[in-house]
Amino acid sequence: MKFLKAIIAGIILVIFLPAITWSYEEKDPVKQAFLSSGARLEICDITDWSIIARESMDFDDMEKIKAGIIKLFDTEEQNFKTTKESDEMYRILNMDGWIDSDTFLQVILQSVDLPEEYEEEPQTYLVVTATSRNIEKLEELRIKVRDAIVSFGGQSRITTCITGTFDGKLNEAQQDGILEKFARDLKIENYEKVRDDYTASVVGYSPEISESITILKKNYNVNIAMRYNSEDDRTYIWIGTPVISVEY
Repeated sequence: MKFLKAIIAGIILVIFLPAITWSYEEKDPVKQAFLSSGARLEICDITDWSIIARESMDFDDMEKIKAGIIKLFDTEEQNFKTTKESDEMYRILNMDGWIDSDTFLQVILQSVDLPEEYEEEPQTYLVVTATSRNIEKLEELRIKVRDAIVSFGGQSRITTCITGTFDGKLNEAQQDGILEKFARDLKIENYEKVRDDYTASVVGYSPEISESITILKKNYNVNIAMRYNSEDDRTYIWIGTPVISVEY
């Protein structure tokens, strides 16, 4: 089942996240909009993935890629834990650990070699995720995550998500005010908002971000959601480009 879940996840990403090359100005507009919103930073997540080979890869070759990524992030192998698992159809190497006190790195390499009756060629996937509590590292990590994919033959499909909080429960009008401020700061077009009993979410297109994805003939590159959590009495906000790539 694991390899089927991975394939399904890959199909979803291929449909909604075509190859994207992000060109951010020195002053990241999403970062600036977040800082001016008054939210308290919780975490930044940067994820990129790609097929890097149309062939099966053994663990020795995976280890070489792992070593290259460790070098790219200028860290040491002893900072990471590596696990491996395999059967007749897949091979997975998972590495994770702390780059420093603020930043966690995970690397997943997976080779899938389906039986002949599926009539599908073998493929090897690479997923790189950096998670940091320091927003000032956002652009540096984004560059390194993307370079890790491209350096090993992949095509970047990078996503970024900033998670923040506001103290207490913000009412609907307060949430709408924050979402509208993001819309003004990022000059969002194709603005579409959906609200249910728990969550308000927005998608749209910002010309401040140079690339976008196309869904149903419309361009999008910003996804924002807000929800109150009664357990810790805080209202959470997630800002994803081009989509929110974490659970909320």
